[in-house]
Amino acid sequence: MKAAIIKKKRVLSVEDIDKPRIAGNEILVKVKASGVCGTDVHVYEDEVPIAKLPVIPGHEFSGEVEAIGGDVKDVKVGDRVAVEPNLFCGQCHFCRTAKKHFCENWAAVGLTRSGGFAEYCAVPRQAVYKIEDKLGFNEAAFFEPVACVLHGIERSQLKAGDTAAVMGAGSIGLIYVQALKALGVKNVISCDIDDKKLKIAKGLGADRALNTKTDDVVGIVKDMTGGLGVESVIDAAGAKATLSMAFSLVQNCGSVVVFGVPTEPMEINMYDIYRREISVVGSFTNPYTNEQALKLLAAGRIKFDQILTHAVSIDGVEAAMIKMRDKTETVIKAQIRF
Repeated sequence: MKAAIIKKKRVLSVEDIDKPRIAGNEILVKVKASGVCGTDVHVYEDEVPIAKLPVIPGHEFSGEVEAIGGDVKDVKVGDRVAVEPNLFCGQCHFCRTAKKHFCENWAAVGLTRSGGFAEYCAVPRQAVYKIEDKLGFNEAAFFEPVACVLHGIERSQLKAGDTAAVMGAGSIGLIYVQALKALGVKNVISCDIDDKKLKIAKGLGADRALNTKTDDVVGIVKDMTGGLGVESVIDAAGAKATLSMAFSLVQNCGSVVVFGVPTEPMEINMYDIYRREISVVGSFTNPYTNEQALKLLAAGRIKFDQILTHAVSIDGVEAAMIKMRDKTETVIKAQIRF
């Protein structure tokens, strides 16, 4: 089979290797579509300490069951599936206290074991979710990021009828816009520095799309909310500037959700948090939102035709990652097609 292997920092090789052998509790998935995530770019740059190089990356993928281990009883060859990459032991303190995403023995497909940048991938039974026939493989490959977004919305404590601002209109920000509207948030404001992305956000349901470089974002948001600010700001950019602006957009007793991975140190006015009772919360992975994500996808509530900007073969994945890293093109989402 063909597989893209990150050997070491900035060295990716597409090779013909043997199909994986599966253990009794494992399933061999014939990969149909595999999303290229920013995390994969960080693995390529050797910036993810838990990634065990060399590794076949890829943690956003779907496909067909090619073979099952002897201990698997509820999945059959030919089933259409999506893969949840996070693997939990079920026995540690965090797994037993409803915090399994902090499992002390956590592992991940595409990071600590081979992932979906290959024609076939072996995964434990716990990682496999069956998908409905009406859900295409290209869409089902978004299973993991949609589930992560839904967890972020849970962390925000937003309610139907509220107003939210989403900082960043990349693939995650655009999924947030649609998921928030699907769950009844009245006004969703998309903020970015790229007018092309903002136009897409507007087309996908954003009530306002604001350029943080050219628009008076704080003034406009305050006008929209009667001077109060939004109930929650979800930062899907992870930039110092967007996180700083979030505190000017959120209303008293509101929440700021740190979803994007912050790469710069920043100062937070702790008195502001105290005096205004602002909740600053992190959102990491997708511990209990997988079933909900599949239902939302099957219902067609999340559209991907404008998010999927680069469909590539496995031979073109390194070039796509370099474009993502260097921002030489607007790559909202790249996806390997098999």
